[in-house]
Amino acid sequence: MFYETLDHIIADTGIRVRGKNLEEVFCKAILATFNEITDIEKVGVKEFHTVRAEAPIPFLLADTINRVLLLHETRGFVASECEVVEIGEDFAVVRLGGERFDPKRHTPKVVIKAATYHGLKVEREKDSYVAEVIFDI
Repeated sequence: MFYETLDHIIADTGIRVRGKNLEEVFCKAILATFNEITDIEKVGVKEFHTVRAEAPIPFLLADTINRVLLLHETRGFVASECEVVEIGEDFAVVRLGGERFDPKRHTPKVVIKAATYHGLKVEREKDSYVAEVIFDI
């Protein structure tokens, strides 16, 4: 498993991801978010979407995830691939590959409303990064 779930209060859940750089941490966090929604191993790549968010780190991670969740809510899109196109101190551009959610093939798991700032963490640990995100469900 490329992420850990975090025990939190009843109306929340969370994830922890580790990566060698910010790009890897962002993509792992986004894919972990979708994997909490449905099993992303069953999600094909039929369409691509680009998402841009602006905020300082660590808020940039939560804001990027919230943009992705908006894409999920408005278009029914679920991602199984992620690539950070560009990332800076206060912005990120992410390209996602996936398809529309199909309840016949994609078993629903958790309905995630939003990534919160509560307990949000993006930190450097020696020569890697760790991030924690708590979701409102």
